Amino acid sequence: MKNIYLNAGTINEVFNDLETSFDGVLNSNNNEFNLALDTDLIKGNIDGVTFINGITSIQVNMTFCDNVTLSMESLSASSIVFAYCTKGTFKHSFGISGHQSTLKKHLSTVVTSSRSINTIVHFKKNTPVQFSIIKVETAGLAHTINDSLISNLKKTFLDKQPNYMYQGIQNLRIAEKFHQFNAITEQGMLGHIMKKDIIQSILTLEIDDNTDNIIKMSRAIKCSALHQINELKKISGSIKQYTFDAMFSKVINSKNRIFIK
Repeated sequence: MKNIYLNAGTINEVFNDLETSFDGVLNSNNNEFNLALDTDLIKGNIDGVTFINGITSIQVNMTFCDNVTLSMESLSASSIVFAYCTKGTFKHSFGISGHQSTLKKHLSTVVTSSRSINTIVHFKKNTPVQFSIIKVETAGLAHTINDSLISNLKKTFLDKQPNYMYQGIQNLRIAEKFHQFNAITEQGMLGHIMKKDIIQSILTLEIDDNTDNIIKMSRAIKCSALHQINELKKISGSIKQYTFDAMFSKVINSKNRIFIK
């Protein structure tokens, strides 16, 4: 098991820290970053882009050669983090001993926290993972672009939900948006603007998903169904164990009667 600690900071500081810590090769141009990693512990790439309205997008494609826990400094109370898994699986918890929730392929999660506790991400060795992270900083910045989007994000995820974590079902519209994002080949300002527009449209979809009553109802039904399935599994396991114990008891009693005769 390998434990990695990642300091909080600007995207530039984070990528420089990763480059130094893991002997990577970092290429950066304006507000875009690409880090190539090929060590005994990590193999893959991390791409990042930051926009002037407090939004950062990071695309991760890597494989760990050992079980790894990545500890990141606690989120600020004004931060919102969206994560989307496109390949493999990994787990998330608040603190090393906190409850671990699993993010599987095609699922997403939303995290906010006003608690002073580190965010922990758990990776399994030799399991390729691909996921995307969008971080929105809603305070302390001059949001000169799309102030209404930031305002709606705050109303949806911060003002009413100060400690919010939701693992959603697959949203095909969001999946398609990420496909479009990863297919962008334009460089310079044009490519940057295209990426910004797609990321902002994804955030708008997230707002819709978390305010639509029909979607909320479907989530509640899903949670209820999963709970019932887990309860049935427990009951089934208890029945199997009871049946085994009863059969074992009969065999022992039968043998005892034979020996007594």
